[in-house]
Amino acid sequence: MMRGYRLYQRLGAKIRTRRVRAGMTQQELGDACGLTRASISNIETQGQKPMLHTLCLMADALDTTPESLLKGAWS
Repeated sequence: MMRGYRLYQRLGAKIRTRRVRAGMTQQELGDACGLTRASISNIETQGQKPMLHTLCLMADALDTTPESLLKGAWS
């Protein structure tokens, strides 16, 4: 269970890093994905589990791939 939780923490951190590099606010990313700013914050910091289609939307908005966001998150 703990390893799975770390996966989502690391994924959230990678999403945050990509968002900041892209110069986007949490609100802008949320708007692009159909999520609230609070949901983006929870994904980035609390390990909230994004649904697969949401991960794909986030990756697209961040000009990357879901694979890139997931790479290294499991280790």
